Amino acid sequence: MTKKQKLWMEEEDLFLKEQYGRMTLQKIGECLNRSKESVNKRVSRLQLRNKQNGIRKRWTPEQDTFLKVNINRMNNREIGKQLGKSPSSVANRIKLLKLVRKTSLRRWTKKEDEYLLKWYGVKSLDQLSRRLQRSIQALESRLYRLGIPGVRAHTGSITVYELAECLQVDVHTIYNWIQKKELPYNILRANTRTFLGIDVASFWKWAQQNKELINFSKISLNILIPEPDWVKEQRKYDYFNRPKYENKRWTEEEDARLWYMFYQEGRTQQEIGQLIGRSAHGIQRRLHRLRKKKLPQ
Repeated sequence: MTKKQKLWMEEEDLFLKEQYGRMTLQKIGECLNRSKESVNKRVSRLQLRNKQNGIRKRWTPEQDTFLKVNINRMNNREIGKQLGKSPSSVANRIKLLKLVRKTSLRRWTKKEDEYLLKWYGVKSLDQLSRRLQRSIQALESRLYRLGIPGVRAHTGSITVYELAECLQVDVHTIYNWIQKKELPYNILRANTRTFLGIDVASFWKWAQQNKELINFSKISLNILIPEPDWVKEQRKYDYFNRPKYENKRWTEEEDARLWYMFYQEGRTQQEIGQLIGRSAHGIQRRLHRLRKKKLPQ
């Protein structure tokens, strides 16, 4: 008898379509709790791998021209972002075309970094670009290297995966909000990829009407720009009213007791939570993790 296959859910397909080409199949599989082979088969079934969005897409004459014109003004990462190529692909193309940069690219100074960190989120990227005489792509790249989150959000839109990271929730939670809680979204296109995008301003408007779904104390300050004034007070409220047992580590004894009460005694998650001092949501999450580990009953 063949093993029953795990069916693909709609939110998993949405995640796969968004991240295909941005993440490796192995990484996507880890996020979805699936094997690399399963993800690869699903990619083929959804016809995501084709001539238009093939990873190894040939360079066009127009792209070669763009490369020659901007080789002394942009680094490989910036050029790749404009052309939908990886930095290594750009480097290989430069070598193949026997191109040579006239001068080395201008390095970032400590003074520039300090100015960028001071005014990022206060001034627009366009203003910072003019002040520092750097391209917007260079600013985004530098902010990313300096470890500043929410860089893409500054431009007004953010991917579902990035939003999940900012809110510290599972990406499937965001898809659930889209499907069941009417979180506004739009279809964005970057080079040859299409993915779900969330407008930051629209998200904050939605969040104000759905405060009970979000733990604002976990959202870093100004990670989604511009941040409304009401978020500051909500962040404090959620912090002082956070669950009593938040971040309490599970012990092996608790795991065994939980498994026994749920599967042998048939108790509800609410009852178990009251008995061992955990929230019903915490019980649900722990049971899910224990099932994945296939602990013996």
